[in-house]
Amino acid sequence: MEPESSVLDWLLEENNPSIRYRTLTELLGKSPDDRRVREAKAQIAASRPVTAIFSKMNPEGFWYYVDERTGRGFGDGVQYLGCVTTHFNLAFLSELGLDRSDPRVAPAVDRYLNLQQPDGDFEGHFSCLYAYNLRSFVRMGYTGDPRVRRTRELMLATDRPDGGYLCDHHEGKYATRPTKSCIRGSVKALVAFAELPELWDSPRCRKLVSYFLRHRVCFQTQRPTQPAADGIAATIFPFVWRASFLEALYALSILGYGQAPELADAWALLETKKDEEGRYVVDWAPPRSYFKPDKRGKPSKWVTLYALLALRHRQPT
Repeated sequence: MEPESSVLDWLLEENNPSIRYRTLTELLGKSPDDRRVREAKAQIAASRPVTAIFSKMNPEGFWYYVDERTGRGFGDGVQYLGCVTTHFNLAFLSELGLDRSDPRVAPAVDRYLNLQQPDGDFEGHFSCLYAYNLRSFVRMGYTGDPRVRRTRELMLATDRPDGGYLCDHHEGKYATRPTKSCIRGSVKALVAFAELPELWDSPRCRKLVSYFLRHRVCFQTQRPTQPAADGIAATIFPFVWRASFLEALYALSILGYGQAPELADAWALLETKKDEEGRYVVDWAPPRSYFKPDKRGKPSKWVTLYALLALRHRQPT
C-alpha cells in the first residue's frame, strides 16, 4: 500500500528528524548512504525530544522518579513507574533512532544491563519488562551483547500452554484453573520477535503467533467482540507497559502474517483511527513522560508511521 503523498510529505517534514529518518529508511527503504537519510540521522542527537530525555538523566546513567503519593523512588534499579524511569527512557531513545554510537547511550545501557539477573531476566520474569528491553537493546545495536543474548534465550525458553507469556506475580494465582497468559506482556514479546528475523521460524515464535491469531490480534476468544485487555483497542504512543493492537498488528505484519484472515477485524479497527486526510490519531499517551510527541485525540506522526509500516508489510512480497 502506497501512502498518500500529503501524508508522506507530513512525515518527511524536517522539524522531526527521527520520524523523517525512520520514514525514509523503514517505510521508503532508502539506503543509509542516501543524502537525506544521513542528514536526518545527523540531526537526531540534538533534536528536542532527545535533549528533553537526556536533560532528566542522572550523570551516573539512570533516570529517577519519586512517587508523590508514597515518597518512594524508582529508577536507579530495574523497577519502573510512571513511564519516566530508566527502561522507558532507553526505549524512547531507541524509538527516536539513537544507538550505541551516541556517547550518552552506551553508559546508560551498560549500567542497566549490568543489573540483569543470571537467567537474562530483570525482575519477576515480567515479559512486559524483559521483552520490552530486548527490543530496545536490539534497536540500539546490542544484539550480540552476551547480556542481551541471555534475555533472548530467556524469551525463547519461556513456554506456556496457551502460547503467550506471564510473569511470576500472576503465575499459578488460581487454585482450580490454569492462569491465562497476559496479552500485554505477550505483545511486548511479539514485537521483540519482530526485531529478530533469525527467530521468526523458531517454534516459540510460531507458538506466540498462534496465540495472537486465536485472539484475532486483540480480542477475547470466548467473547469475540470484546477487547482482550483494557485499552488494547486504542492507539498508544509512546509504547509503554500498556499494549496497543497496533503494536501487535505491526509485528504480525512484519512476521509475514498480514494477510491472515484472523487479522481482518484488527485491520478494520485500524481504519477507524484514520482522519479525513489519511493520518492516524493517537488515543492514549502516558500522562507522565519525558517523551511527549502527541496529544491524545490528535493526528500522530508516530502512530501514522507504525500504521503505514504495518500496511506496507501486509502486502505479500
